[in-house]
Amino acid sequence: MGQSRPLLSVLSVGLMGLLAACGQQQPTTEPLSQSDAQNLKVALEASNKYLIASIASPSGLVTTNRVGDLSLPSPVANILLASGLEPQSLNCTASETPPRNQQQDLDNDKIPREARYQVDCTVGDTRLRGNILLRDKDDNNPTSGYTLDTDQYELTFNTGKPNESGIKLDLDVDVTRNNPNYAIRYNFNLEIYGDGKRFSTAYNYTATYAPDNAQTPFAAGTLNYEGALDYRTTTKWYRLRGKATNLKFSNTCKETFVGGSWSLEDTRGNRLLVQYNGCNNVTVTYNGEAL
Repeated sequence: MGQSRPLLSVLSVGLMGLLAACGQQQPTTEPLSQSDAQNLKVALEASNKYLIASIASPSGLVTTNRVGDLSLPSPVANILLASGLEPQSLNCTASETPPRNQQQDLDNDKIPREARYQVDCTVGDTRLRGNILLRDKDDNNPTSGYTLDTDQYELTFNTGKPNESGIKLDLDVDVTRNNPNYAIRYNFNLEIYGDGKRFSTAYNYTATYAPDNAQTPFAAGTLNYEGALDYRTTTKWYRLRGKATNLKFSNTCKETFVGGSWSLEDTRGNRLLVQYNGCNNVTVTYNGEAL
């Protein structure tokens, strides 16, 4: 549980005093507080690996004993592996519909015309379960792009115990070729809960993705986008203006982006800045002060 336990520790600290905002009909115009900025940092760190996994090497298969020894299309396998489950003592049931020998892949890009993957995995008291639907945008064109949707996707720690905590992910990704680049539409909802409390981030916008090499478009590239991010805490609903500037992606890094920045501003101009300085080397500041 090399990656799961640190996240659990963060959750136990970051969730203190948090409860999903209820009864608030409009985003607040109050400034983003220092404590709320700190918990937003926790949410962003948790979401990073799922964003990266969703665009990592869509062509090709990944065989992994972490999800029932299935050979899975890379976007599906990477989303599952992003949850951080270690293979030791892992018990998984996994299936794909239709079965592999009945799936259509006319352009041989290892992205099926349409297939659904279901997993239910446990390691001790940690459980990962959910569905992932993968579709080829054009099964006659290997560079056309794809869509990926998660459904009832949840990673749970201390399952069934009073201190149960976890993450719920609702991620829809639409990758479309826009020669020579790609448009990637994200509909991303991440909820973190524990000790009867929870907080969440949600956003929906389209990024421009420029590959470093057109022949291997998802080996590395640069993302730029702007859009609103909704962040809910104990009593507040913040709507923040987000902007990603030259966000550098490389499929050699599974945890973070490797360059560029992502800024979030509230209605008062307070700014949370995430700066990527290399793989797993990230600095986060709020109004210029380190968090």
